[in-house]
Amino acid sequence: MNNNPVFARRRFLKGLSLGVGGATYLAPILHSLALGAEGVERKSPRFLFVLEGNGLPPAQLHPRNLPFVAREDRKQLTTHRLEGEHLPPSLKPVEKYADRMVVLQGVNGEVCGGGHSTSHGALGAYNTLDGKVIHDATIDYVLGRNAKTVFEHVVLGISAQDREVVFNCSATGPGQSAATFCKPAAAYQRIFGPIASADATREQAYLLDYLKEDIRSARRSLPAAETGKLDLYLDAYENIQVRNRRVKELAGKKQLAGWKPGDRFGSALPEDRLDAHFELATTTLVSGLTDVVTIASGVGFRHFNIQFSKLASQSKHPMGHAIIGGDKAAIAEAEAIRAFHFQLIARTMDKLASIPEGDGTMLDNTIIVYLSDSADTHHTRCLEWPYVLLGGSPRLKLDGRYIVYPTRGQSGWRTVNTIHNSLLHAAGLPAESFGHQMKGIRDEIQKGPLQELLV
Repeated sequence: MNNNPVFARRRFLKGLSLGVGGATYLAPILHSLALGAEGVERKSPRFLFVLEGNGLPPAQLHPRNLPFVAREDRKQLTTHRLEGEHLPPSLKPVEKYADRMVVLQGVNGEVCGGGHSTSHGALGAYNTLDGKVIHDATIDYVLGRNAKTVFEHVVLGISAQDREVVFNCSATGPGQSAATFCKPAAAYQRIFGPIASADATREQAYLLDYLKEDIRSARRSLPAAETGKLDLYLDAYENIQVRNRRVKELAGKKQLAGWKPGDRFGSALPEDRLDAHFELATTTLVSGLTDVVTIASGVGFRHFNIQFSKLASQSKHPMGHAIIGGDKAAIAEAEAIRAFHFQLIARTMDKLASIPEGDGTMLDNTIIVYLSDSADTHHTRCLEWPYVLLGGSPRLKLDGRYIVYPTRGQSGWRTVNTIHNSLLHAAGLPAESFGHQMKGIRDEIQKGPLQELLV
């Protein structure tokens, strides 16, 4: 009989008997701890995609210590170090993660068409003809189905329309749009609802209360190091307020006495809903229920005209027109909204950085991808598509660089397909081609990963 303590931990973690709730919600966490006990590194990172509607002007990502070069004047590839103190207002909230960030400028996205939104094309690398045609699965779903988690991927978002679910940016296959859950309470039910199927849970509104026996069983047998990690994982559940009276009863029959309509999970304000979605996304990634979450902030022509009343004096449609006209007040408001998104991203990174995994933390194995569904501007032609990549990956160099690609026709110009290929490479799924190809364009421009990102 092998008395090696590592094997003992493995046996316990793999053989723990869990109830119905524990099998669903604790098993992914314990599996992660088991891999850590064996010294096994994650083979594929997690992914958080954050799409913001209404365009991302390149200047709003440009470091303040560098001269800005317009797209048409970019003749060659240039690379600069990102320094936190010189980040623009939009990126200031992630200043402390400047060395874990890559900003990509100048990558061509004309293959996706243009207009108010590329719809599913932003993550699919194809032209949806104003959202009318979904050609294939989007990159978030392709990455998620490979992970073999409880949920292949989770899509959350906010919309100008008062709907519980919209279909606007993610797809599981040709003609098959994935649902984007727009109301945090409904999204919570979607993710954690399975435990509501048991009659016993109708009297217990809180996930951790329901799982308490499984948790106690796990904690009793875990070594001290794993117990601490388990507590950090479970703290993420508490952060979405499962233990307080701000979430509807799981059975869905009535509201709890302490439910407050103004709370983030029930608020109609886009700022509050977005905040709640980020909290839910973080928890879902930490729990291991999925390895891929997409957050769509006003993505799609019918959904982008959101009024961030706490941050701006106008909704995003007129704001987009004003930015094109150079209105300084509109530009400042757009930057404030974008900075709010990065504030929520920073909070997610803080949580992931606090949880041990392997020889590092969960942040070392999580890639956050920020972009707009309409590339660089309102009424875009997708002539360039700014991206921000943050986090960590053994296969990608997210190491504090500002990379500017030359404009179309110049040596070294690339298309957005190569960004998607790079993400597949990071996941251990090396691909030469993702999405549609531009006719008459050489393969080295639109196939394979971006060499500048590879380890």
